[in-house]
Amino acid sequence: MKVFYTVLAVLLLFSLVTPGYGQFKGACGGYCSRLCGKRDEWTFRQACGKMYCCIPPPKKGK
Repeated sequence: MKVFYTVLAVLLLFSLVTPGYGQFKGACGGYCSRLCGKRDEWTFRQACGKMYCCIPPPKKGK
């Protein structure tokens, strides 16, 4: 039983250090488009298919 808990703890720790933990895989945090704005950051996401996932820059507070 101790071996089982050890393996489980190692897997849990590994999942915490992997990038993107806690994010829905393929979700786009902005909007999907064929072209992104000049100031937008872009990436590819499954949710957008063959389009870009465009993430606008953060808005400045007043």
